[in-house]
Amino acid sequence: MSLISQINHLPSVKSLIKENEVRPLKKLGQNFIFDLNITNNIARVANCQNKDIIEIGPGPGGLTRSIFIQGANSIIAIEKDYKSIKCLQSLKEICGDKLKIIHEDILNLKLSDFGPFPKSIIANLPYNISSKLIINWLKEINFNKDVLIDDITITIQKELADKLISKVGDSNYGRISLITNLLSRVIKEIELPPSVFFPKPKVYSSVIKITPLKNPRFDVDLNMFEKITKKAFGNRRKMLRQSLKDFGGSNLLKIANINDHLRAQDLSTSEFCKLSNLYAQSN
Repeated sequence: MSLISQINHLPSVKSLIKENEVRPLKKLGQNFIFDLNITNNIARVANCQNKDIIEIGPGPGGLTRSIFIQGANSIIAIEKDYKSIKCLQSLKEICGDKLKIIHEDILNLKLSDFGPFPKSIIANLPYNISSKLIINWLKEINFNKDVLIDDITITIQKELADKLISKVGDSNYGRISLITNLLSRVIKEIELPPSVFFPKPKVYSSVIKITPLKNPRFDVDLNMFEKITKKAFGNRRKMLRQSLKDFGGSNLLKIANINDHLRAQDLSTSEFCKLSNLYAQSN
């Protein structure tokens, strides 16, 4: 019997969570998807065929099954909840070495722990750690050229997805928009209503695909870029001459030929890179 046939003959994910007394934990931001049609669609977006996958937070394994069904070579599954791991054991029995389960908090790990590379990341991320993980991953990929991540397919809160793809002038435009634009390409693929999750969240979710760039879109000192954008957007209602006072304020903006009456949301990624480089060169 083929691996796909064996997966299709496994007990349903719903029955496994009942058997193992799994209850979605609010503190872990757990919201499960039981519908195989939806998890298959997410796995198709990820284009799993012949890929080695890192799956973050597999829960009871619905998406994990779909990743294998769509042709993945292997999966490293990182799960913090021990009861959810128990639900993965029947899948582990038929997948053998193709499925490696790590009982750990992803926030305690680095991508470099999961070599050899290249690999792809797939995750249904808890809303409370999504931004931090995305920024950490893109920075690690940029700084550590040995960490080769082809793409990142993640389910996140729609509001965050809108921020990741927003441009200058958009209401959701912010610091994370700049960082993802500098280091990657982001495409929103699927929108998911609360009804497809258990328990139902209060918000819509989006499946996005992030493709890290081999090099930043613009040449810039990333540490300085982070400092300046953090300061600018930390006081986004203020004019840049005030919010960037610690970095030279009006003088820096004058050298960059940028109007000092503008606010953080008025500047593009390239303009923030210009400010970062000018400040770094003068100090």
